[in-house]
Amino acid sequence: MGENYTMDNQLKKYLRRLTEISKEKQRKVKDILYLTKAQAELIEKEGVEGLEKLLDDKQKKIEEINKNDEDFRACYKKIKQEFKIESLDNLETSNVKEAEELQKLTGEIKGILQEIGEVEKQNSEKIKDILGGLGGKIKKINQGRKANNVYSQGSDKRASSYFIDQKK
Repeated sequence: MGENYTMDNQLKKYLRRLTEISKEKQRKVKDILYLTKAQAELIEKEGVEGLEKLLDDKQKKIEEINKNDEDFRACYKKIKQEFKIESLDNLETSNVKEAEELQKLTGEIKGILQEIGEVEKQNSEKIKDILGGLGGKIKKINQGRKANNVYSQGSDKRASSYFIDQKK
């Protein structure tokens, strides 16, 4: 009984650590969702200008989340090794509240990540539309320049020939 009690306590300790890491990750993922939605608003109002700061902030959060994921993997690996299990799903978790909380939390994180993916997809489409519109405007500007150059060259020739004709 003493050995099982110690194993259960150790497992609960690891599960609490995984939950703690996951809560931290969840906060950061929510921050990314907020920043992604802010991106959508900025795109609507100002186009692609001003996105750099938001993208930098998101990149910092992603780097922090990568660190959370490394910590999670290290702790998870210890659980797998010490308790000789392939997955937490293999544990009888119905009576271990720490495992239930962890599963709930990872499900919520997954949901937030899916929402971020959807907003990112919408943002990407909006940016493509804006860039497509800009591409059309740039093309028109370039065509206008070419036409202006042709007319400018043509008018200079006419003007010079006019003056030449006047001198005679």
